Amino acid sequence: MILYPDRRGSPDVRNARWLKEILDYLTTAPYLRTVKYPLKPSLRYAGLLPPLNIPTHPEADAVKSDGTHYRQALVVASGETSTLEAGLRKPIKIKKKLPKNTVVNLRVKVKGRRIKYGLVPRTDPVYTGFRTRIADSFEDALKPFSFKIAASRLGQPVNDVLGVLRERMRGGRVCVAFGSADRGLRQIAEELELDLGTLFDVAVNFAPGQGVKTIRTEEALAYTLAILNLISL
Repeated sequence: MILYPDRRGSPDVRNARWLKEILDYLTTAPYLRTVKYPLKPSLRYAGLLPPLNIPTHPEADAVKSDGTHYRQALVVASGETSTLEAGLRKPIKIKKKLPKNTVVNLRVKVKGRRIKYGLVPRTDPVYTGFRTRIADSFEDALKPFSFKIAASRLGQPVNDVLGVLRERMRGGRVCVAFGSADRGLRQIAEELELDLGTLFDVAVNFAPGQGVKTIRTEEALAYTLAILNLISL
């Protein structure tokens, strides 16, 4: 997830940093939050947010059942071996040097009283959550991606571009950009003196026939990703 400035000049990044902190807090497993995040005013109401319930946020008694599960771990010491805090009874050690204070994902296999664990390989399809970054500019936010989609009520109806989306999403890195609470992407691009058609490969209206001027980003995000996920199957 990338947060980008929607105005020229020197944008106030305090809100972006605050939002990033909350999103990072959400993606942190509950048993690591008290370790990573001290009590602070900016996270005063973070406990009211719904849990993500992703595979790396296991139930407290997950290791009591046979099978494979996933969990996050914080690197608390690093040397020839690394010591990890993974919400288990005691810290565990990995025979690999990992950067201290970073969070890694573990795959844990339980069989009876035996527990084996190791880092989740990149080839493992398990979803480990999202990462958040603050971009220096609108253009900078789009640089890493090979196929760029603008979600806009002024874009082409999604039914008309299903084939294009299905074909272009097969390889490379894909991004979907959303506007702000009060301005759509086209207006933001115009105010930044940028051309939306040049910035993006396609502009898509994922809610054709919408009866409102703007849709909340959290709502647009949910059904847009649901549509794209269905297309990519």
